[in-house]
Amino acid sequence: MNAHEQYAEDLALYALGTLQGGERFALERHLQACAHCRTELERLRGDMALLAVSTSGPRPPARSKARLLAAIAAEPRRPPVPAHKRRAWWTALEWAATAAAVAIILLLVHQNSRLERQIGDLQADSASQARQLTEAKQLLTTLSSPDAARYVLVAGNTPPQPQGRAIYVASSGTLVFLASNMPKLPSQKVYELWLIPTHGAPIPAGVFRPDHEGSGAIVKPPLPAGVEAKTFAITVEPEGGSAAPTTTPSMVGAPG
Repeated sequence: MNAHEQYAEDLALYALGTLQGGERFALERHLQACAHCRTELERLRGDMALLAVSTSGPRPPARSKARLLAAIAAEPRRPPVPAHKRRAWWTALEWAATAAAVAIILLLVHQNSRLERQIGDLQADSASQARQLTEAKQLLTTLSSPDAARYVLVAGNTPPQPQGRAIYVASSGTLVFLASNMPKLPSQKVYELWLIPTHGAPIPAGVFRPDHEGSGAIVKPPLPAGVEAKTFAITVEPEGGSAAPTTTPSMVGAPG
């Protein structure tokens, strides 16, 4: 294993700011003497700067109803009333006690429903964070893979120049595509990305509509594994995409 392969994974972690301790110190010393790894580090930082992987923390649960239950349990119990005196005790005070008991039951039912909703929200948040972490790890693997091929798609010479960047691992069929400065589209039209294989017809690789800043992305579209890419191209297609290109490509990529 040469020095570049040895530091390949560390470069990706260093670009993310998560490499610490002796490994960070060793890599920084290596970068001072290795122009190849410095160039690769800048490319990784450029790729990662286009990705925004964000997570949101779970909402804190509400206070428990334990204090209310403890207060109810601490209430003194009245001695049983003799049968011949029960009618005399049937007063407004007992009606008030009955109403209070009903109110407590309703409060407990309400709190129980609220706690169940909060537990459901926390479970959904936890599942969402787990999915985001898995996706982030997969993207990091794609970006730092030694098998990843990079393609830059451009159009025209008038600034701001539309540009697309495709990172593709043929062995697994994993693709990350990011676009910037893309012109606005008419209604019911989308941009469609095409994988142009070394042999055979173009393969649909996902559709997108740019946001108000002209940015768009396609992450891990369903592509067959093991297809070698000659290049990538973009066409304008009807909303929903096409099975084969219907217009002349407006952008064609080249390895870079």
